[in-house]
Amino acid sequence: MTIEELVSENERRAAELHAPFNPVTGEGSPGRRREVFIPDLYPHHMRLPVAMLKNKLVRLVLKAGGIEAFCLDRYGECGEETREKVVREFIRVRCRHDFPFYAYAYNEIKNKDGGRNIHFKLSYPQRYFLSVLEEMRLADEPIRVILLKSRQWGGSTLVQLYIAWIQLMHREGWYSAIVAQDGTTSRKIKAMYSKMLERLPAWLIRCPGEAQLAFTPYEGSQLDSIITYGRGTNITRARDTVITVGTYNNPTAGRGGDIACVHYSEVGLWEDTDGKKPEDIIRSISSSLLLAPLTVEVIESTANGMGNFFYRAYQAAKEGRSNRRAVFIPWFRAERNELPVKDKLAFARWLLDNRDNDNPPPGCLDAGKYYWYLWTLGATFESIRWYTVKRKEYIDHQDMMAEYPSDDIEAFRNSGRSVFSLYYLDKLKETCRQPLHVGEVQGDGVQGKASLQNLHFVPDRGGLLEVWMLPQKLKQKVTHRYLVAVDVGGRGKDADYSDILVIDRYWLMFGGAPEVVAEWHGHIDHDLLAWKAAQVAAFYDRALLVIESNTIETKDNDTDGDQSELIFNRLAGVYGNLYIRRASEAKIAQGITTEYGFHTNRKTKPMLISNLVACVRDQAYIERSQEAIAELAVYEKKDNGSFGAAPDNHDDRVMTRAIGLHVCFNEMDPPAIVKPKAKQAKKATLTEATI
Repeated sequence: MTIEELVSENERRAAELHAPFNPVTGEGSPGRRREVFIPDLYPHHMRLPVAMLKNKLVRLVLKAGGIEAFCLDRYGECGEETREKVVREFIRVRCRHDFPFYAYAYNEIKNKDGGRNIHFKLSYPQRYFLSVLEEMRLADEPIRVILLKSRQWGGSTLVQLYIAWIQLMHREGWYSAIVAQDGTTSRKIKAMYSKMLERLPAWLIRCPGEAQLAFTPYEGSQLDSIITYGRGTNITRARDTVITVGTYNNPTAGRGGDIACVHYSEVGLWEDTDGKKPEDIIRSISSSLLLAPLTVEVIESTANGMGNFFYRAYQAAKEGRSNRRAVFIPWFRAERNELPVKDKLAFARWLLDNRDNDNPPPGCLDAGKYYWYLWTLGATFESIRWYTVKRKEYIDHQDMMAEYPSDDIEAFRNSGRSVFSLYYLDKLKETCRQPLHVGEVQGDGVQGKASLQNLHFVPDRGGLLEVWMLPQKLKQKVTHRYLVAVDVGGRGKDADYSDILVIDRYWLMFGGAPEVVAEWHGHIDHDLLAWKAAQVAAFYDRALLVIESNTIETKDNDTDGDQSELIFNRLAGVYGNLYIRRASEAKIAQGITTEYGFHTNRKTKPMLISNLVACVRDQAYIERSQEAIAELAVYEKKDNGSFGAAPDNHDDRVMTRAIGLHVCFNEMDPPAIVKPKAKQAKKATLTEATI
């Protein structure tokens, strides 16, 4: 990318971030809109939601050419009272379809810069988040979102006022609940709702007169409030709308079975206690939510490490294992996080010159390549300059990442012990893609000699083998081409996974890199895993099979004692291309010089990880799995000097790559083409001609 191209791209990004937005005219508002002109209704030119144009009143006003013409055609006159009646109904319809307009016209929020309250004019990140909510609403889907927040862009405010909008403009008797980590936070969220009611005209929700809307305790409860209107003793319920406030320690609302919308706030701060977990609280409340349009469940929080329910729930949503939509908005999408850049050409040159710089440039605290990483994520020059200045308020970069995460990996990773650089992982994931096939390799049996006969791939959506490339049938045989590495996990659903990784070394012959071509990931008994791995290895041209032997050799609750000798001896009798290592001193003393399997210990593991760090840094292999990138991102060096996954994470994919790439580069012969003898070549040619 040239300097000029960088500047041009920066201008495009800045134009998108600062695109004109006027909630009154509809310019820049999310969703599909169409421009209309009504000469006698301010602001005359409006970009209205397409769904709103289907309303009968709107269609008739547009067809008539204005409010006055419509009144004359419909009522035969256009007096002040008649006109006001039609205008109010038009505004009511617009408020029902156009949340940005409704929010600006009838909601006020606290001014973060100080001073009086201001109109709720959606910021860029709020408009993006709203587009996610509206996509589900307009598709008549239940609204289910898990929101990972960065600081100070108003995610909680938008969630609560959006739920209020559904209750007031779309559904009657639509009860909602607010559950936060403590009473103070819950009350602050409810206060947004109260402030909105103070400004909302009663006629907008079809309450007669000009009476004030307000919260009133519901049936004497201090936790439940119902919206009412009126003054003095003349108080009437409005739309049968009840709002319940709870906390993690006291979440029940008394009417859980009636709740249609729930806002869980700062869930990352909810801690497990004896007899109570965040997932239990959320399950007990959300279980009553119907899977119906306009029901809402939003789980939102800033990150608080990786060992908690919020992290697990976010990852499940991100990976498509949940009915929730995962949403993350980085700090550089907030317009306020910018500082001006006068000389854009010079700044572009600075970015390019430091794109591979492992050291901080003058006046900065972080490596130059990190600022280039911010650029690749989508940050502008102005936001990157803001970051270099804001960063000086924090002693440690991890603290800055926690407050202002640039991506969702940074948000959760709150320690400085990560082994693999996000910068290098971001480059490595460029080659990741969805597998071409999913299924299993099968033979005539599942164990023994029969399991390796008539091997074939069976497509199966429920299979555990992901395949990016099936074994190739070449005219010339290539020796030492495939390598299969195996990390042995547990059998139970909560245990570590077992992982079988296939690496293709073909392109090493031409100066290229080895490539991940298949991976099996799941839970299985250890003896069956060995045969499963042998099937995969045999399918891939009788690949070298490297099984990590530690778990099989370890006596723990998930094994039936040391099964390694039995399993490996049975396997070796059928599959001859097993990895063999030098035996331990104890075995050598018994006259045994070699053993099957790769043994990971205090001596070999640092060697494996150091090699894998170099492979990731140098892009020395081609990765295909996004799940592997996620595991690498949360792999840590512990306080005691050992290596392992962050709490509540797994490292099985990391270990198969560590073992596989070590053997690939350090212990295997180079792949080579075996040229057939002339007689064999002729026979092969005749066979092909016959076919």
